[in-house]
Amino acid sequence: MATITGLMMAGLLATGGAPDMYVDARGLSMARPGDALVLAERIRSASGAWCATHRAVLTPDHVGDPRVCEREMKRRAIHQVPWAERLLFVRAGGQRALNL
Repeated sequence: MATITGLMMAGLLATGGAPDMYVDARGLSMARPGDALVLAERIRSASGAWCATHRAVLTPDHVGDPRVCEREMKRRAIHQVPWAERLLFVRAGGQRALNL
């Protein structure tokens, strides 16, 4: 399976101008189970950092609960992974590591 190249972006729809969240996925291959866990940790870290600053923009009704924002950003990040790689990510336990 090919290595994921470049940066993975969690696209934001109607977020009032908040910047996109980027996750560095260069050099990772979801065919290697350890890489799925590395990607999961990078996504978890990026979503936490993004939501610490922009949570009120994405989840205005749940401002006091960062879990809502973080869960949504993790979900969006995973959906940016190409389908074949995402399937490998799930099989390798990456999605489970994100608690999605």
